[in-house]
Amino acid sequence: MAAANAQTERFTSLEYGFSAEYQKGLDVDVYSLSSVTGMENPIVEFSSLGLMQIYVGTSEYRALSLERIASQVEADYENLAVEFQVLSSTKENVNGIEALVNEYLLETPQIIGSETSTKLMKDVFLKENGLVYHISCRADQSDYGRANLLYFRNFIDSFSLVSIDDTLTGNWIQTAKPIGSSPALADINGDGTLEIVVGTNEGNLYIWTKDRTRLKGFPVSVDDYIRSSPAVADLDGDGRMEIAAGSNDGMFYVWDDTGSLISGFPKLTAYEIVSSPALADLDEDGNLEIVVGSQDRGVYAWNSDGTPVCGFPVITGYEIWSSPAVGDLDGDGHLDIVIGSNRLGEDLIAMLFGIYTGQVYSIDAKGYSLTGFPRDLAQPSLSDLSGSYIGYSSPILADLNGDETLEIIAGAKDGLYALSSKGKDVRGFPRKTGGTLQHSLLAIGDLDDNGRLEIVGGCGDGRLYVWHDDGREYSGFPIQTGGYVRHITLGDIDNDGNQEIIGGSSDNRIHAWNLDGTEVSGFPKVTLDDVRTSPALGDLDGDGSLEMVAGSNDGRVYIWTISESYGRLDWPMVRQNLCHTGLVTKESAG
Repeated sequence: MAAANAQTERFTSLEYGFSAEYQKGLDVDVYSLSSVTGMENPIVEFSSLGLMQIYVGTSEYRALSLERIASQVEADYENLAVEFQVLSSTKENVNGIEALVNEYLLETPQIIGSETSTKLMKDVFLKENGLVYHISCRADQSDYGRANLLYFRNFIDSFSLVSIDDTLTGNWIQTAKPIGSSPALADINGDGTLEIVVGTNEGNLYIWTKDRTRLKGFPVSVDDYIRSSPAVADLDGDGRMEIAAGSNDGMFYVWDDTGSLISGFPKLTAYEIVSSPALADLDEDGNLEIVVGSQDRGVYAWNSDGTPVCGFPVITGYEIWSSPAVGDLDGDGHLDIVIGSNRLGEDLIAMLFGIYTGQVYSIDAKGYSLTGFPRDLAQPSLSDLSGSYIGYSSPILADLNGDETLEIIAGAKDGLYALSSKGKDVRGFPRKTGGTLQHSLLAIGDLDDNGRLEIVGGCGDGRLYVWHDDGREYSGFPIQTGGYVRHITLGDIDNDGNQEIIGGSSDNRIHAWNLDGTEVSGFPKVTLDDVRTSPALGDLDGDGSLEMVAGSNDGRVYIWTISESYGRLDWPMVRQNLCHTGLVTKESAG
């Protein structure tokens, strides 16, 4: 997946079996929308400052000719255009594959006003191995110049097929619905081995033992999806584990190790809870409190008996998808809470387009905002309408610069931010990316064991980014992965002294990369659908081997033994630890 030369990068889809070079510097989006493209099943979009787009889509049309397929696409285009005209249609050969090349002229409505824009398009249809590949280059007529045509010609000339390996390995447990909750590995029943704890979109929270049998009392059921990733700890100091998670039914639940709700729960909020809880002793009474965000805009904190912590909930500017991080941000010896939210921009551009500005909240244990917070991130402008929206992406607390104080690291729609305890930008940040980080869960660890931290995040442009603690890009990164890697896990899975980077992807695979950008031997691991959760690492049965557990949109929880010998695990699960504090310490990072 490395770049072919200094001017190009190579996009390789292991799910759909194609590879092509694109001009470096083009924006990449691996989640194009069919309603915009007029194309069935778009995979990726490459664009140049909004002036030119190259889309690639794929479908199965085993019985249809290329001409028939093209006519179906033309029907979709006619629905999008005020006027539609076929300029030419020719047969070509693309790297040994028969192709149909059509040129079109469309007049399409503008977003604002009644004017239309004249758009030229060149479509290439290829059919091989039962799949149809549809490649479309588009630009306004005034922008369809020599450079754009050259980019597209080079893209087509470099287009090639790659073998698809859909071999399933390891073990799995089948559930009824997709899994949007990241698994936790914890000794729930006190037998000295780790159980698998995970929520599903069927509204069940499951716990399985190491041999994939259900723990007595589980699953437990709620009235809607469980996309909140469960946190696990002994909340009340009774020596037994509790499991805490929110649901789309607006309720927050805490169960004991037998599957019974503990006294005081569930707690009702006014809307869905997709945020994952953090567990921490906010009031220093020896028991853990529960902190979570709700899409009713509230940051909630409850004691272990279900009573609200004084000063909570704290109301933010918009619904909360993000999960809280907890640590002593201001150095006063007491814990603070950091979470992402948003607010509608105040200028005319933002209000006209409905663009939200990301906000980072820092709140002390009594519900008061720390000095400098909430901190607004980047405002939209005429040159950049993206805004700085914060979605699932959740803040991390770490001492980036070695000054013995914590910084806040957060992903947003427009890039990576690092803030001081006073809400100021850390030197070297923010860092722009070629796509969105708004739904990317970052990870932080000492990747190369040099005593300094690195930040890792998968991006909506299909790239995997690694940054040094001062914001510089790690040598050899970003790399093009061919899919959106939303959640990152870190661990020395081959015992070589370095942390490998593990992430589930939109290409129906879990990848693992070395620090030189190459894939770890034995990876990727294949699933039957997207992986939008964090893989969890741990020795399930205590035999010294390392297992990896991950949930997929295919409704399966997969279990692989990935190594007979492993080292330090800097970020082995979602939010770093079973309490989901999102806090990096010297101990957690070696």
